[in-house]
Amino acid sequence: MRSSPAAVTGTGTTGAGRRHGVMLRLVGAGVMLTVMADTTATTLAVGVLRYAPAGAGMPLGDLVWLTSAAFIPIAALLATAGRWADLFGRRRVLAVGLVVFVLGGIATVTVEPWSYVLAARAVQGAGAAAMIPASLGLLLGELPESQRRGAIALWSSASGLGCLLMQAGGGWLAATVGWRALFVPDVVIGVALLVACAWLPPGRRAGAKGVPDVLGAWLLAAGIAVVVLAISKAMAWGLDVVWLALAALALLGGALAQARHHRLPAIDLALWRRPRFVWGWLATWGFGALSYGLLTVQPLYLLHLGYPMLEVAMWLTPTSVAVVVTSFLAGKVVKRVGAYGLIYAGSLLCGGACVIVLTQAGPTVWGLVASVVVGMGVGALAPGTSVATTLAARPHQYASAVGAATMARMVGGAVGVAVVSVVIDHPFMTGPFAGLAGALALCVAISVLIGALALTKITRLRPDPGDVMIKVPRRLLLELRMTLATVAAEADALLPVETRTPPADPYKDPVPRPRTAEPGPLAGTRGHTH
Repeated sequence: MRSSPAAVTGTGTTGAGRRHGVMLRLVGAGVMLTVMADTTATTLAVGVLRYAPAGAGMPLGDLVWLTSAAFIPIAALLATAGRWADLFGRRRVLAVGLVVFVLGGIATVTVEPWSYVLAARAVQGAGAAAMIPASLGLLLGELPESQRRGAIALWSSASGLGCLLMQAGGGWLAATVGWRALFVPDVVIGVALLVACAWLPPGRRAGAKGVPDVLGAWLLAAGIAVVVLAISKAMAWGLDVVWLALAALALLGGALAQARHHRLPAIDLALWRRPRFVWGWLATWGFGALSYGLLTVQPLYLLHLGYPMLEVAMWLTPTSVAVVVTSFLAGKVVKRVGAYGLIYAGSLLCGGACVIVLTQAGPTVWGLVASVVVGMGVGALAPGTSVATTLAARPHQYASAVGAATMARMVGGAVGVAVVSVVIDHPFMTGPFAGLAGALALCVAISVLIGALALTKITRLRPDPGDVMIKVPRRLLLELRMTLATVAAEADALLPVETRTPPADPYKDPVPRPRTAEPGPLAGTRGHTH
């Protein structure tokens, strides 16, 4: 018999509660590990195809669609998938997403035409869009509040582990089997996670009844997809993207209009009325543009120098190790420095590392140090942005918040990858590494913007009344109130039955009222018991 969510959200002392807590963490971390490994596989595949006969005749702007084809449906469907996970059950949406993701991965490995490969990547993106918010929403909804920050840190650091494993083993797969083999591990892990879903609690539902806003969901998906398409093809299509921009505004406007009037909207507008969530969303958007831009530049830079794929993987591995270690440590110190303290530190580290690389003529010891510093910066930004956005939501909005925040990261990532590819192919700097240097300079500018946003939030804005630091003394007062009620009940048990007062309702009468002195058999005594 499956234990209820209360078994996990309570004290956590029961065996079933501990098992569910461990399984929740493993599956949640496994989802992010798989998604990030998949993303890393695409960046490695782009690099391999760029310098291989199979993709030598294709411009970089077309090759990066191997990444963008997955980013577009992820960005377009995340918010809607998160909303539906809150409404219909997070475990159910997670299982559906895993099935779609695995099928898309199988197609990516087997189909031949390039257009079919891109379509398969889009299917994988749709599956990932359901997996991401449902996994973290399930994790946070079933764990007690005291464990949620650690769960977010684990969930975020798992992405660094996925990147590390793919970079360490992906070089060997690409060099010995081919670029399609990079997507095989994702399929295997996806099947294992799908089996593990049977041991998860079903997850709470919002309890709303009615027909969801299907039209709003389609409008939102189409609008974000058109935005990403316009940004990705801005240089190739010229002024024609203006019409795409107008179409995107119309589609997004229609989705917002639906959300304002529908009973079960595809967009949870209540999130956007919380300033803490808006600031976190903006920081997450910048983090996506920075991290995925750097993830694209690193292998291209090394492959441009003529390094074989196995050596490229060795150079990239220290970055991923630094991401994993820093994400774990950041989860430990986030309570002390705050989410925006981590975001500020991460932006400084990433920007400084890019400046170091710009001063080097090629791979040196300083370049290796810079790659480690980049990993430290990304490792600080990942949990910082996750905490800043997710914990700004109410418990029944966790999956919606994760969906909207990760949508920001993926939209930013799509923008970062597209702009980096444009800058590399159309450099605005001079020198033998003009395009790559321009891309790194762009990453420095994004780091500065993220750091300025975090510093503004730290120094100028008032704390939100709903901040966790305000809730801590309230919890202590609640515990003190219950202790006083227990003492009053024990004292009442010492009195004769006819003189006892009814037990106080902790919700209607939270503070026990003093009893007036009455003569009785115990008057003047000190609590003789029978």
